Amino acid sequence: MLTYLLYNRQTPGESRMSELAQQLEPLQVDTRLLDADSAEGINLVEHYDVMGRPAVLVCRDDGTLVQFWQGETEIPSASEISYLAHL
Repeated sequence: MLTYLLYNRQTPGESRMSELAQQLEPLQVDTRLLDADSAEGINLVEHYDVMGRPAVLVCRDDGTLVQFWQGETEIPSASEISYLAHL
């Protein structure tokens, strides 16, 4: 599984997603921290119809979406992401 952490630069979401990425590292969650306005970020936003930032997407290796959260109040804990990422 792969977890994408999407944020907009120079917003509180950027620091929150950076912190979450650090929390996920020791939990052995394969994580990609991405600016939603980068080329890869834009592709993900369009493909998964992400409307809010920050956003967390947990995907299977084939790209199938397992779970998706968006918006500042929706962001899950590192342990919740880890649980889903290791199913």
